[in-house]
Amino acid sequence: MRILIILSILIPIIVIPAESKEKLYYIGSRKCRLCHFDYFQGWEKDLHAMAFESLRRMKDNPYCLKCHTTGYGEPGGFISEKITPQLRGVQCEACHGPGSKHKENPTDPNSLPVGTHIDYKTVCIQCHDQNWTPQFDYEKYKKRIEHKVKKEIKK
Repeated sequence: MRILIILSILIPIIVIPAESKEKLYYIGSRKCRLCHFDYFQGWEKDLHAMAFESLRRMKDNPYCLKCHTTGYGEPGGFISEKITPQLRGVQCEACHGPGSKHKENPTDPNSLPVGTHIDYKTVCIQCHDQNWTPQFDYEKYKKRIEHKVKKEIKK
């Protein structure tokens, strides 16, 4: 009986596989600003920064949260104003993807958020569709949010 109890405790420890894939998570624009301050200042003046506040009474509506927060419905994304207030609004990672890996090793080209490798028009029209923004013209509106990536990193 003693051996059975000891084995039942040890076996789960032995068979648990090591996690092979690194989990990415959202860090919030306040972390992005540490190195990308110029972009952060521009974003603060943009309507995307105030997207969550524009919801008013609809702040708990899951249908609205997908487009008015960062990472809602995704692992490590916005959950609620009380639990993840740092992910309110449409922040850097809403377009560029989770920044955790980039934050840990900003000079590694493989650590860049996934958003640097995707079609931004596709990202934009997930929220700016014909139902909610019928006048949306990607070519016209992208000029409002476009920013060039600087190669130097502030330390």
